[in-house]
Formats: sequence, C-alpha cells, structure tokens
Amino acid sequence: MSLFKTNDKSDLRSKMKRKRGTLASLYPRSGSQVASRFPAELVARGGLTIAGYAPKGSEIDCLPLMEKLKARGARMCLPVVLVKNEPLIFRVWEPGQELERGKFGTDEPLADAAVVVPDMVLVPLLAFNSKGFRLGYGGGYYDRTLEQMRAANEHMVAVGLAYEAQGMTRMPVERHDQRMDWIITETEAHSITRKTP
Repeated sequence: MSLFKTNDKSDLRSKMKRKRGTLASLYPRSGSQVASRFPAELVARGGLTIAGYAPKGSEIDCLPLMEKLKARGARMCLPVVLVKNEPLIFRVWEPGQELERGKFGTDEPLADAAVVVPDMVLVPLLAFNSKGFRLGYGGGYYDRTLEQMRAANEHMVAVGLAYEAQGMTRMPVERHDQRMDWIITETEAHSITRKTP
C-alpha cells in the first residue's frame, strides 16, 4: 500500500518530467553513455531476444544500446499497445527499420512484424529508487507486462534506463509495481538482484 496520495504521485510525475527534460539537454550523449555502461554479463548467453523502446521526448535514447546488443547477436524488438490497459506485446524490429504510429499514439513496428517474447526488457522511467522500483507514466503497461512475463519465465530481466539524477531516496511504491533487476545510467550500472537471463 502506498503512503502517497494519488495527486502526490501525479505531481511527482510532472516534476520528474521537467527534471528529465533538463537532464536531456545537459547530457546529449546519454544514450551512448548508457550503452557503454551496459554489463557484458547480461548478454553473456547468446541468442537473446531483447525489447527496447522507441524513445520519445526526453527519454534516454536506447538506440545506441540496441545497436550494440544486436551486434552481439541479440534479436531486437519493440513494445506494441494492442489493447488499452492490457499487457504489451512485442514485435521484431531493429534500428533503421520503419515504424508506424500505433492506435494509442506510440511508434511501433509494422503490423506484419513477427510477435516475440523477449528475454530482457529495456524500460524507460521518470524516477527510480535503490530497491529497483521505478516511477512510470501512470498507465501501468510495463507493470502488467512484466508481471505476466515473470509468471511465465522467472529468468526474464527488466533493465531500467535513466539519468543518475533521476534516482530518489523516497518514492511512491504500490503493490502492483514491478522492480527492475538493473538500473543503467550514464554513469553507473546498478545491480538490484544480480539476476541474469
């Protein structure tokens, strides 16, 4: 049960969006820096399917990391919102391929791209704490998706991508919130559970 009121969480989201916008302008190379911090142990096993995301606004650009992971033999994919308020699905995609605007406003792989189940999911966020919990955008898509995926595969790994300054000591956490296994920032790789796929 969260000790924070709903409007507190909403206010924090607004504050952290503004902060992330400032961080994005201060650290224009953050995507490449995050890629350089990504632990080799997370891709030690070849043939992984890894989900990235199409960065929007001030989100950490995960495309340099996706390119690096693809070069190491991973199959890349992106999330798709198929049904509102339901878990995401994932379609095969790699940097440079065409995207289309989905019916809920997100950039997604073309509808004929193969649907896959990733072994690892790269997750954008607004804030995080030392226990691996993240503050998302309030839609619950990643929480529902990660809960479903972990029920089917206990070795699935969730990796939050963030600016180091998005870390918080006090943050609202609710029962349905899913923990990240790692938080990778422009300066450090934070291992939360040291779980590898």
